Amino acid sequence: MDTQPQGRQAAVPVFQPQKPLQPDMGHNALANFHIEKKIGRGQFSEVYRARYLLDNTSVALKKVQIFDLMDAKARQDCIKEIDLLKQLNHPNVIKYHASFIEDNELNIVLELADAGDLSQMIKMAALQSPFYGDKMNLYSLCKKIEQCDYPPLPSDHYSQELRKLVDMCINPDPEKRPDITYVYDIAKHMQHMTQGS
Repeated sequence: MDTQPQGRQAAVPVFQPQKPLQPDMGHNALANFHIEKKIGRGQFSEVYRARYLLDNTSVALKKVQIFDLMDAKARQDCIKEIDLLKQLNHPNVIKYHASFIEDNELNIVLELADAGDLSQMIKMAALQSPFYGDKMNLYSLCKKIEQCDYPPLPSDHYSQELRKLVDMCINPDPEKRPDITYVYDIAKHMQHMTQGS
């Protein structure tokens, strides 16, 4: 008779064949994540930076109050959003890893965008833009871009030919902008000039 003392478990075999990894494998339980800090909030959700414990990667964990705060249509829209995220596969789109329901919350595991959210990226782009001015809001920035109101490129960094080309391309009247053949020819000429130096 093969009995074991109470409180002791049977020994685990040393070798166990591994099943092939599935896309959602391990992402389906909060126990597999260490939540580090809150990085965003929406009307029905909060987003956390989390560490996926099985491979130590950083992810974004979006926790949606799907039952308490949303009506049936909002829940359906949320499910449609997840279905759309599952289909997207592009380097410029946040990657979907998995979703699961635990503790009455819908948990969506996404790629972490270290650069921040879209509003932070727009702010950073605005700060680096030649159109940006002191104490400027986004509306003013858009108006400056629309009117092509920008300071000229510095002559100590850029050739006269390039500055002229940029000036021609940033024209409020699209009809006055050079066509792609002209731009290509200028670019080819400038490349030839730099390689010949």
